[in-house]
Amino acid sequence: MTRSIIKGAVWTMAALIILVVVGGGIAWLRLHPSPPGLQVWANGHILTMDAAGRQATAVVIEDDKIAAVGGDEDVERWLPDADVALDLEGRTVVPGFIEAHGHFPGAGLTAVAADLNSPPIGTVIDIPQALDALREADAEQPGDDWLIGFGYDDTMLAEKRHFTRADLDSVSSTRPVMAMHISAHMAVVNTLALERFGITAETPDPAGGEIRKDPATGEPTGLLLETASRPIMLEALNMPPLKQLAVVRSAVDEYARQGFTTVQNGLATLEQLKGMSGASKVGLIPQRLVVWPKDELGLAATKGELTLGEYATDRVHIGAIKFVGDGSIQGYTGFLTEPYQQPGEHSADYRGYPNIDAETLNDQVKTIHCAGQQVAVHGNGDAAIDQFLDAWEAALEACPAKDARPVLVHAQMARADQLTRMKTLGVTPSFFNAHVYYWGDRHRDIFLGPERAARISPAASAVALGLRFTTHLDTPIVPINSMLQLWTPVARETSSGQVLGPEERISVEQALRAMTSDAAWQLRLETQIGSIEPGKQADLVILSENPLDYAGNLRDIRVERTVVGGVTIFEEPNE
Repeated sequence: MTRSIIKGAVWTMAALIILVVVGGGIAWLRLHPSPPGLQVWANGHILTMDAAGRQATAVVIEDDKIAAVGGDEDVERWLPDADVALDLEGRTVVPGFIEAHGHFPGAGLTAVAADLNSPPIGTVIDIPQALDALREADAEQPGDDWLIGFGYDDTMLAEKRHFTRADLDSVSSTRPVMAMHISAHMAVVNTLALERFGITAETPDPAGGEIRKDPATGEPTGLLLETASRPIMLEALNMPPLKQLAVVRSAVDEYARQGFTTVQNGLATLEQLKGMSGASKVGLIPQRLVVWPKDELGLAATKGELTLGEYATDRVHIGAIKFVGDGSIQGYTGFLTEPYQQPGEHSADYRGYPNIDAETLNDQVKTIHCAGQQVAVHGNGDAAIDQFLDAWEAALEACPAKDARPVLVHAQMARADQLTRMKTLGVTPSFFNAHVYYWGDRHRDIFLGPERAARISPAASAVALGLRFTTHLDTPIVPINSMLQLWTPVARETSSGQVLGPEERISVEQALRAMTSDAAWQLRLETQIGSIEPGKQADLVILSENPLDYAGNLRDIRVERTVVGGVTIFEEPNE
């Protein structure tokens, strides 16, 4: 997924004012609970995820930080003064899960938009069913603002095609309608939306994008790809304040249920940065938040036009500057070195295309790096990965650095030689491993072919090289689901139950590190979070089973409690 405007509601300060005054103007007083002074948790399995992989049975929390970790006998002296003494009864405690890359609060779109996902995520199997879902949303949310649907996948619909403007006109001709593709690299809009943005047969394609046109008439079909979709998505997701509130509430709750104590917006606009920082300050987002400003903001900051650090707080970390190198494989916009196996409506030699030309990427990556800022670049296809590695090598030559930790986001098609080059250049990948489950069958049969599909998200190859990496779900591209994220790189099973690339499987411990200690390191937060050690933040998750020795399916393990800074933000209801 590439566009922040797609992956989360666009925040406005007016919305924040409404959010803050909810409940008579004192909502913030209720939304910032203090942790119990002293908590002693004992009789459990504590997976510290520290460098040595130590395990314990007890942990002491003092205010918002870990005070001690050890055996039950080691914490007995704390018990007389404990405000909370919790018997874990053999349950497992792990560090809070860290979203290495996502688009918070995009998970909350389910609260305000029509769900157009096909199985295994949703239930939509054809275009009439999708249009009915949009009509139902129109009836439930009448008005003249944007009607939004998200998650459709043309390759999963019975018709095997995208919607057209005529399809969406049948839903409404009196309000703008947008249906976002599951890749979030494209969208279809109705005629009213095209007219609002002045998109006609004469409108040229923007750099790095396409306005799809009917070959017979030359008129726009309504499908906008990559950069062509950006302005419309930006407006469509600039929702009314109450809808924004619903999005945030839904996202906060879902992440908490899944054990995520640190969430991320991986391509933030200035409006989002301002809004999320403010929302965090007043307690509307109880999790820690990492924000990666989009490239334009980073470049403006290097010119002194804005100061990104002013939006940082003790819970909001302003991280890497994010660039977008290409699109998505399933959207045929990922940039490959070899053609797609079945190019669909494209020519036989079609390889996708970059979102940004190599010369511009080289110049801008160097500018950001030489300004002392961490860099992150979205790269799905191996040609896009080559472009980034070339850009990073040039940036290092201009401004040598030993621990810059540039992040290659998704790294889906990374070849063996590219992984070796990453190790040499100090690049750290974040694998979107869930591609194996959600798209693995189609990557094998349609987009890439068996050989290339078996190599996607090559985590085991990274382990063999000693290349530190993380995993992520790119939510809302796929639902936030911590146990599926843990299970996928371990099992590498597709949604049909077939194993794809078994040689790229990794251990449960390696997969768990990719969501905890290694994620903290990649985000440059390893001194604060990611492991259960004295002095670090008390961000913890209680699981129903120990994933390191669980004989069942990892996806069946439940999150029973989520704790941020010593405060419980989710607890599984008693049956």
